[in-house]
Amino acid sequence: MLERDLTVVGTMSSQIERSLGMRIVAGEFLPGTALPIESELCEVYGVSRTVVREAVKALASKRLVEVSPRVGTRVLPFGDWNLLDRDVLAWRLAAKFDGKILEDIFEMRLCFEPRAAFLAARDGTQEDHAAIRRHCRDIAEAHAKGLPARIAAEAALSFHLAVINASRNGLFITIGSAVKSALRLSFDREKGEPADPAEDVALHERVADAVTKREPEVAAREMEQLLLAWRRRLLPVPDRN
Repeated sequence: MLERDLTVVGTMSSQIERSLGMRIVAGEFLPGTALPIESELCEVYGVSRTVVREAVKALASKRLVEVSPRVGTRVLPFGDWNLLDRDVLAWRLAAKFDGKILEDIFEMRLCFEPRAAFLAARDGTQEDHAAIRRHCRDIAEAHAKGLPARIAAEAALSFHLAVINASRNGLFITIGSAVKSALRLSFDREKGEPADPAEDVALHERVADAVTKREPEVAAREMEQLLLAWRRRLLPVPDRN
């Protein structure tokens, strides 16, 4: 009975966490302002203090809010938010900031992944390279068989994470794990903007070829080209005027 009660609390607190999180990222509660007091939130959502506290605790773990006995629960500045948290990304997307999110993800990937490809070519093991090849084949197979777009997207996500892991750089691998949610979000968006199958396979194969042939500079360039193709497909050309 106790286990079931805890599950109910967890489910309800997650719903309130999502509601408050979306209201924060949408700008209803601005940085520096306080959330409604606990009793008000209990009344608004029709839940217990325990449920509200769990929801606020979760938001604090994402660095959206800070809880202080003296000043209550206040929204933190945007720069403090854990922007790589999958929930925060999803809430921002739902709040119609999708273009900015995707642009931010692209800039992050462009700075990070070409260098990971360079290191994968230089320092990756045979097992690392075999994994990259395997995921590349999965992408080609998904396109060749006309499988649902999500299958190719998952294969592409695995491909990029395999390249990051093959860098053999501990910090890069840690960063790769941290940005997995951002990568997944970009690939989820790609489902609605399908790639040209032949182009998509060719771009990934060129990266895989350069990595497995241990051509670091070529691998970095090919990864950059792959990312630029992703950007052209999903994002409008920026107006530089």
